[in-house]
Amino acid sequence: MKPLPWAKSALALCIMGTLTACGGGGADENNQGDVVTTPPPVSSSSSGGSSSSGGSSGGGAEGPILSENFGDDLFVNFDEADTQFFFSQEYKALDANNAEDAWPSFYYPTCCFFLNDNPADGVEVSLDQMGIVSDNGNPAMLLDTGRFAAGQTRPDIDDADPKKDTTTSDDVTTWGELDLSQPYRISFCVKDASGSRNMQVYVDNNTSGEANSVWGGGGSGSRIFNVPAADLIPGKRVQINVPGDITFEQGGEVKDVRPSQVGTATSFLQFRVEGGSSVIFDDLLVERQEDDTQGDLPACTVFQPATAPDAPEAPSLFATDAQIAVSWASAIGAISYDVAYSTGDDVNAADIVEGLSETSTTLTELENGSTYNVWVRAVNSVGAGEWSDAAMATPEAPVGDNCSPTTSVDPSATNSILWNVYDGCMHPGELGAVVINGSEATSFEFGEDELPFFTSDELGIMTLDTIGADAKPVGDLNDVIVGDANTYPKHFTFVTRIDTSYAASQGARGFEIETHLGDGGIVDRGPARIKTILRPDGSKIQLDKFLSDDSTAEVDMDMSDGYHTYQVAFTVVDPATTTDYITATIYRDGVEVGSFSGNGRDGGSSSSRMRIGEGSSSEFYANVDWLVWTDNATAAGLTAEELVGELPAGIGELDVYAGADASAVFDENFNGVGLVEDSETESTNFFTAEYRGQSGDASKPMFNVTSGSSRITVAGGTLALNNARFSIGDATPDVDTADTDTSGRGDLDLSKPYVITFEVVENPNTSVESGKCQVYVDNNTSSSSKSLHGGSSKLVEKFASQLADGDQPLGTVTIESDLGTANSFLQVRCDSGTEGMPVVIDNFKVSYQ
Repeated sequence: MKPLPWAKSALALCIMGTLTACGGGGADENNQGDVVTTPPPVSSSSSGGSSSSGGSSGGGAEGPILSENFGDDLFVNFDEADTQFFFSQEYKALDANNAEDAWPSFYYPTCCFFLNDNPADGVEVSLDQMGIVSDNGNPAMLLDTGRFAAGQTRPDIDDADPKKDTTTSDDVTTWGELDLSQPYRISFCVKDASGSRNMQVYVDNNTSGEANSVWGGGGSGSRIFNVPAADLIPGKRVQINVPGDITFEQGGEVKDVRPSQVGTATSFLQFRVEGGSSVIFDDLLVERQEDDTQGDLPACTVFQPATAPDAPEAPSLFATDAQIAVSWASAIGAISYDVAYSTGDDVNAADIVEGLSETSTTLTELENGSTYNVWVRAVNSVGAGEWSDAAMATPEAPVGDNCSPTTSVDPSATNSILWNVYDGCMHPGELGAVVINGSEATSFEFGEDELPFFTSDELGIMTLDTIGADAKPVGDLNDVIVGDANTYPKHFTFVTRIDTSYAASQGARGFEIETHLGDGGIVDRGPARIKTILRPDGSKIQLDKFLSDDSTAEVDMDMSDGYHTYQVAFTVVDPATTTDYITATIYRDGVEVGSFSGNGRDGGSSSSRMRIGEGSSSEFYANVDWLVWTDNATAAGLTAEELVGELPAGIGELDVYAGADASAVFDENFNGVGLVEDSETESTNFFTAEYRGQSGDASKPMFNVTSGSSRITVAGGTLALNNARFSIGDATPDVDTADTDTSGRGDLDLSKPYVITFEVVENPNTSVESGKCQVYVDNNTSSSSKSLHGGSSKLVEKFASQLADGDQPLGTVTIESDLGTANSFLQVRCDSGTEGMPVVIDNFKVSYQ
């Protein structure tokens, strides 16, 4: 069983507009947010005019005039990028589609945001004056000498910044998108407030002078709220009724009265806190007084500055050849994680891997035989927390025939099925024995007294043996079916290779795989379960009490003759629609042997779960080579024949599922899933990781052009090249190989004798004096000596007209070699003599001899 690298893929938290991740535009490797680039104006009418996160809404004929929570569940970094994103049209755009408006955001910064306070000079955010802050992880708005407008459209004037300091007492019209023509109420939660200077709210006024508006100044003017910040009450909701009372808390003492209507059907608001004072507020609501939804608002709380995360518990470790897989529990509010490792016990002197977005990673290139201490810490917007206690593990080189556990699984090529894997290399209860979701290391859960009944040998065979013991040990794995408990249809498929011949000779049972559907508690039956039992003692396979009359579905078969591969697929529809809501199909060694409809066995876990082992007091014995499973709907509908080539390589003997050549190291037909073939329009993605990445690092392309990109064509399921060359599996294609190289750097394991084959399907070359094609190993240049293998790196060089076996222009090319390393790559070339006469190849394969 070939070792596979532990591959991790960074998960984008969310993608919206020009931003690449949650946290206001994502973060680079130093967790610094990037800068928002605001695109040309786009009318928000096409997107609902609201935040992608649902953080803001309003403006319609129904519902509130404006509702804003300042980015709940969206912002996590609380950095400059978050504030830039809030004040961009990507967060909330104006409905007006005005090409003259250079910054068409619904929330417009009238202070403390643009360099020289001029949008034309670019962004220079003053976070200490205005911006998104963290209320213990929840976003809120800070104003400290800051101000911004809400719903202001661009007026028809020629000022450099017409949306700032341009309203006057001489105005006769209003420009905005808030309908304040009827009695309305503005309310917001005060999280924190200090200072003797005022917090102010204006209507149709983008200046700091109360009279600069169509409404003028005074008690009935544009400044509808003007209160010393220190008078506001943290943890309480301010209410401003226009016309009507102003209170600092719901139901509280009347602090002021607005006697008349201030606003039109095309108004805007401006919020401001004067210099020397500070207010943090949240959950802003503007609504018609007749609606009165104040009782439905979330309770106000006092601002709690975020703190760095607590130290996590020590991580879980799984050591293999020169590497350690590390996993840990997630921390609330964490943006990222750091992992430190060292052969010493001082974390301050350790190597650190920073900015990890997931709760697992793999440390590579470690020294076998050395014990490593590993620590983990969580990082949030405040900074890094304390390091966890250390966990220890020792990488060891494989000995003899020891198999290497699977650590990474890629989706299948044809149907994109992502299998979860137990390959028998480890005790199923040991961390790392099981791989789920592509690369997450886990295990089945056992009780301490159950562990001894399961063993695993150096060949990767796990044995269950309870003969002579009064025991029924089982291992559980939870959440094997993803999704809501009462969402249908559900699907589950498992395929396993098991030998029960010894059990047959002893009159014992073989193995059980029990699937709990986790249906959330069906009233009449409870969550169904499906118990699949291999019964060599009775020469049959059973679905125990599966049928609707509680009888057992079974198929007769001999299990006394060694290994067999079993495929069992379930599809579950809504139990409310039919009695027999589960269909089950069983295959053995690629042949369908039974199909049944029933409602499963009563009882079981309320969450989805898979259980292996044996659930009765009968004696059991089985040798398990591997077990794979998935809740993929496509997999449940495929026959065994359609699953050929779909199972993960390297987990053991795949039997009928292996396809035509189970020994293939590398196989490419130039027509894989996701390939864009029209290279004549320069749209081919063949030389990208999106088409095919390397197994060691999925972000690196498997194929790289080393010369003559315009003379390589991928179309029609073939590759054509003339006066060009490309490499296969080179991990550092931008660096030329040299005769001073000492080690391999590729993605192909060529450490054992191998055979390269490919088909020449078109070939206009006829000369035997010029025009040659070559295949190199560990050489990405055109000089055979520039390789760690010296001149031997050129495995073959033939005239293109005689490239195929038997010196023929067309047919199979066969190259046998034992030159290579466990980290090699190949290069294919046809030199300048073939220019204008492309050699077309197909079905490039590397197999072990």
